[in-house]
Amino acid sequence: MYVKVASPFIGDEEINGVAEVLRSGRYMSGPRVEEFEKKFADFIGVEHAVAVSNGTFAIQAALAAMDLQPGDEIIVPALTFFSTATAVIHQGGVPVFADITFDDFSLDASDLQRALTPRTKGIIPVHYFGHSADMDPINKFAKENGLYVIEDCAQSHGTKYNGKVAGSLGDMGAFSFFATKQMTTGEGGIITLNDGDKADFLRSFRSHGMTGRHDHGILGYNGRMTEISAAIGLAQLERLDGLNKRRISATHEIMKRIKDVPWLTIPQVPQHIKHTYFWLHILIDEEKLGMTTAELIPYLREKGIETRNRYVEPLYKQPILSGEGISPLLKLFAGDNLPDYANMNLPNVEKIAGSVIGLPNRPDMSQEEIDYVVKIIKEIA
Repeated sequence: MYVKVASPFIGDEEINGVAEVLRSGRYMSGPRVEEFEKKFADFIGVEHAVAVSNGTFAIQAALAAMDLQPGDEIIVPALTFFSTATAVIHQGGVPVFADITFDDFSLDASDLQRALTPRTKGIIPVHYFGHSADMDPINKFAKENGLYVIEDCAQSHGTKYNGKVAGSLGDMGAFSFFATKQMTTGEGGIITLNDGDKADFLRSFRSHGMTGRHDHGILGYNGRMTEISAAIGLAQLERLDGLNKRRISATHEIMKRIKDVPWLTIPQVPQHIKHTYFWLHILIDEEKLGMTTAELIPYLREKGIETRNRYVEPLYKQPILSGEGISPLLKLFAGDNLPDYANMNLPNVEKIAGSVIGLPNRPDMSQEEIDYVVKIIKEIA
C-alpha cells in the first residue's frame, strides 16, 4: 500500500465547467470570474473578493492596495512559505520577522512590540496548516499602532476564529488555490475585503493598472484569473464544506489513535477555532524517536506513507536575505535600515523548524488507509 499525503479532488462538475468555458471562446475576465468572486465573498462574509492569478500575487496586490511605500516594513512570522516574505520585497517593502507560538505555530502576538519600528506599515499573520492565528491580540496591536492586517489564508479555506471565517478577520485576506489546497483552481488566488475603493484598486492592479481601455492609472501587473480557473473554483467552492468535513473527520480519527505515541505531539485546538487541517501536522521529538525528522521521512516513505515536510529553516536564514546572495531589491528598499537577518534567533522558530511533518489526511482517504497510517506510526519505537 502507498498512502498519498494530498491530491486535488476533481469531479464531473469541474470537468464540465471547464468544457463549457472552452466552448464559449471567452477565456479571460468574464462572467465566471465575476460569479466566483461574488460567491467566494459571500462564503467568507465580506463585501468584495478580487480573483487573481495565484496566492503570492494576492499578497502582493493586497500590499499595493494598502499603499506600501519603498522601505516600509511588514511584520511576518519567521516560519511559513517564503512567498509571504518575498511578496513584501516585490512590492518594495522590507519583511521584519516575528516569532511564532509553540502551541499553534502561528504569529506570536507577544513578539509584535519587539518587531515594531517607526517604519512598520502592517502585519501578515499566517493561518498555519488551517489553524487560525490568534487574531484578537494581533488586531488590537494593529489598531493601537495604526497598522494594516493582511491575513495569509493560503492554508485556511473555511477556517473560523470566534465564529468568523478566515479572510474576514483583518483588513484583507489573501488566499491561494494551488492544487493541494483545501480547494483548488489549479493555480489561482483571491483577495477578500470590505473596502470598495481598495477593491477597485485591486481590479486595476491585476490588469496592468488599467483604469480604462487605453489608460493606465497605476503601475500594475498581469495577475488576472482565467475563466477556466474560475469554472473550477465555482465547482470546488460548492464542495468545500464537504471536503473539509471529510478531511477533519479523517484527521481527528488519526490524531485520536496516535495521541499516546511518545515521540510526537499532535495539535491542540481551542474551542473558539475551527481548524481545517490543510496538514495533519505532528511535532517530532527526535530524542524520544531516536532518529531525526529527516531520517523519519524516508523511513515512512519506504513503509508506503507519503508525508509533507516544509519550512525546515527559519525564513531569516534564506540566502537572498543576507550575505553575497542578498536581493538587490531588498538592499535598495531597506537602505540603512536593512534588518540583520543573519544574526536573528527566534527561540520558538528555532525549536520547531524542521521538526514538523504532515501525515496523510486527504478527504478521500479510505478506512483501510487510515488504519494503515495509524498502524505504522504506532509501530515506530
